[in-house]
Amino acid sequence: MSSVDAYAGFEKVVIPLSEWRSRWLPGLERDGRRVGLNWSGDRATGYDVEPNAALASLAARAS
Repeated sequence: MSSVDAYAGFEKVVIPLSEWRSRWLPGLERDGRRVGLNWSGDRATGYDVEPNAALASLAARAS
C-alpha cells in the first residue's frame, strides 16, 4: 500500500541485487534515466542520482 495516491496501483517487485547492478543500472544509464532512492513518507521525499553514482556507492559498500 502506498501513502501517495498517485502510486496506489503500483506493486513492489523484488529484484536481486546482482540483476539490479548488472542489468538495471546500465539500462537506466543508457536510457538517460536517474535512480530514485529512499523515496518515502506522505510526500514521497527522496533523492534522484545518476545510475553510475548508485553503482559506485554499491561497489564502495561491498569492498
